[in-house]
Amino acid sequence: MSDSASPQRWGEEHEIDLGAVGEARQAPEPAPSPSRPFSRIPNVALAYAAIAIALAAAVVTVVKWSPLHRPLAESTVKAFLEAVHEGDVDGALAYTDQEGTEGEFLVPEALDSRWAIAEVAQVDYDETGNGRAVAEVYTEIEAEDGSRVGHRYHVEIDRGDASIKGAMVATDGWGAFEYLDLNGVRLDIDLEVGLAHVLLLPGYYEFYPDLPSTMDLDGGEAMLVLGDRYLTLGTGVVDQWLPTPWILVNQEGEDAMNAALREYYDACAVDPSGEGCPFAFPDDPDRELALASGAAWEVVAYPEVQAERLWYEHGTGFELRSALPGEARAQVVITEDGETRTALVSCPIWVDGLYAELDPDGGASINAGFSLGSERCRSVIEVE
Repeated sequence: MSDSASPQRWGEEHEIDLGAVGEARQAPEPAPSPSRPFSRIPNVALAYAAIAIALAAAVVTVVKWSPLHRPLAESTVKAFLEAVHEGDVDGALAYTDQEGTEGEFLVPEALDSRWAIAEVAQVDYDETGNGRAVAEVYTEIEAEDGSRVGHRYHVEIDRGDASIKGAMVATDGWGAFEYLDLNGVRLDIDLEVGLAHVLLLPGYYEFYPDLPSTMDLDGGEAMLVLGDRYLTLGTGVVDQWLPTPWILVNQEGEDAMNAALREYYDACAVDPSGEGCPFAFPDDPDRELALASGAAWEVVAYPEVQAERLWYEHGTGFELRSALPGEARAQVVITEDGETRTALVSCPIWVDGLYAELDPDGGASINAGFSLGSERCRSVIEVE
C-alpha cells in the first residue's frame, strides 16, 4: 500500500528571490569585442539556484509521501477502522459525524475481528477555503479467506480537525425469521412493516450463527461490510443492500418434521376433535356418518413432506405441503335412505394448512397456524 501525497503544507515554506542573485552594478560601456565572458556569470548563478529549488521541492514531496507523515484524512480513516477492529464502538464513532448514534448492532458484542485492514489511501483532495478541505480516502478490508471489499470515504477537514461523513449508511434489512441475527445479536422485525433499518460498522458479520442443525442458509453465511458495500463471502457478489440469506430445511429437518407429523396424527386418531385434526366427516346431504360404537381412527399411512417444498411464514413456521398424502381408516355407521349399515371407510390425509416449527435442539412441532381448512376429511371412501 502506498501513501498519497497530501495537498496540505508540510514543513516550512521558503521563498527564493531570484532577482537577488549577485549585486546590481553599473554596467560599463560596451567594448568592441564580440566576446563578453563576464555577462554569463549571472546565468550560471540562476542555473544553480534553479537546481537548488528543484532539490528543495523534491525534499518536500518525499516528506509528503513518507508513511511517517500520513495525510490527516488517511490517518483519520485508519484510526476509525482500527477502533472498530478493536471493538471500540464509541471510539470509532468519534471519528465520524455520527458520534452518539445508537443501534442494535452498534455494540461491541456485534463486532467480529475476523477481518483486517488491507488498504487506506487518499485519492482526492479539494481545498474549499478558510482552512477547510474535503478529501476522499479509498479503503479495502479483507476477510480470512482473502475476500476483499472496497469503499471510498469522504472526509471533511476544518482547520486541522477531520471527520468522516456518512461512515455508516442505513440499509433496509429483513429477517429470515421474526428477527435478524448478526454475530449473535438479534434485531426484532416489525412483521407489519416487514423491514428494519440497519446501521453497521465495518467488518465481518455472520448470519444466524446459532441456527439449529435442521436448517441451512441459502445465499451465504457471512459477509464483509464497508460503508455501503456488502460482500457475501464465497460468492464474490457485492451488494448495496443487506444480503440476508433464505432459510432452508435440510434433510435432518425434513426427518424431524415427518417424525412430528406421525406423532401429530397419532394424537388426532386418539382425539379427532383436536385443533387441525382432519378426521371430522364432510357434510353430505345424502347420508350421515358417525363412528361405530367403540371404533377409532387408525392411521395406516402417514403423509410426508419434502424439504424443498417448505417456506417459512413469519409467526407460524414452515408452511407444509404434502409430498405424499396419508390415509386413516375407521369403522363407521352410515345412515342412507332411511337405512343404517356399518362400513370401513378411508379418509385421505393432506398436510396442507399445517405449519412446522423447528426448535433450537433439532426437534420439530406441528401447529394448525391460522387456517383450519383441513379439519375435515376431503372425502370418505368405503373400503372392503
